[in-house]
Amino acid sequence: MTSGRVQQTWRITAAFIALVLPVWGQRDKSYDFSVVSQVRVDLRDLGYPPVDVIPADESQIRSLTVGPDGRLYGATSGQRSHLFLLAPQHGYVEPLGTLADSKVIHHSLVVDQAGEVYVGTALAVDNNSQGYEHYAGGHLLKYVPAKDEARNGIRIDKPCPVVDLGIPSKGQGIYALAIDRSRSAIYGLTYPDGEFFSYQIQTSLVKIHGRVAKNITPGEKFENEKAIGRALAVDQEGNVFTSGEDGKFYRFDVKTQQLERLDIGVPAVQGREVYNRIDAWTSDAEGKLYGGTSDGYLFRLNPAKLEVVNLGKPLNQYRIRGLVLAHNGKLYGIGGDDDEMARLFSYAPASGLYELLGMIDVNRRPYYSWQGYVFDAMVVGLDGTIYMGQAERKSKLYLYYPQ
Repeated sequence: MTSGRVQQTWRITAAFIALVLPVWGQRDKSYDFSVVSQVRVDLRDLGYPPVDVIPADESQIRSLTVGPDGRLYGATSGQRSHLFLLAPQHGYVEPLGTLADSKVIHHSLVVDQAGEVYVGTALAVDNNSQGYEHYAGGHLLKYVPAKDEARNGIRIDKPCPVVDLGIPSKGQGIYALAIDRSRSAIYGLTYPDGEFFSYQIQTSLVKIHGRVAKNITPGEKFENEKAIGRALAVDQEGNVFTSGEDGKFYRFDVKTQQLERLDIGVPAVQGREVYNRIDAWTSDAEGKLYGGTSDGYLFRLNPAKLEVVNLGKPLNQYRIRGLVLAHNGKLYGIGGDDDEMARLFSYAPASGLYELLGMIDVNRRPYYSWQGYVFDAMVVGLDGTIYMGQAERKSKLYLYYPQ
């Protein structure tokens, strides 16, 4: 082909691209009615783009927590796990390094009263227990920010300086953690056997208190899952709640140090009770607990009276995977399974009204844009900002600003 023809072909191609790019770069205005209001949502890359970011296949955010000083910490899952920090006064994500021998941090990130960060690691979760036959066990790690203030630059391929506190249960991954800051106690659930354990911060004492599930959930012969709650909640008295076998609530009584199966069940679609579990928790100032289930129901639990109220399904979807109480008094939640499009909703306890806020998309074209499909972590900051962790191959941290 002559140089003239090459130039002509290139001009035609360039003209075609120029015509098509506005179509790719813009969306129909009607689309704005199906997504979260663009004045209320934004996102952050997990690092300093374009190079110094937590890589794809290592960036699924399944754990977020906020410390007493307002710092946000997050942990990722994938081929490797990373710990990251967002200090609200700076507003950007700072990767703190990889977490050795960890592939999954699933709802297992807490901060104590002193600002020290505790991380529970696992091999994999919700994978029909594959790979656990020869697994040594998930580690409980501690990161001390005060000892890492002299860090220079971000860490992508470098290890995060942590203290290894050991394996709470041999052969088990850590599935969920919760902390009682006032009593200096951490509580956890393991995968795949649903063991409930405690860790005393002052004495480093670990104790296994029993299981929330002993039998495999009914299903096909190749299935090997147990109905283990994916989240834990601590009430004002120090008791710990979760769900377990047959879709029942389980409570750890802090006074008797006993794990109890309660008579009340987690709200579920009729006939699906044995498959149902709690995916997310939050609480209000009066001490009532709110939870979201894998069947997509929102409920309220009075921990003193052990009364549960089914508040219905905010979305026509499975799983409420994140739930927070915002400063405006409303509950905000994210719903959607791995093969669905995640949606944000709100619930006003005072009126009982739901509001569907839409799909979670940030459109800042021509500078940046990103639409999230799967989310698995949600937390509210001290300033009222709601942080949402995308849980896909290449993920971002989303920020939502409630009215």
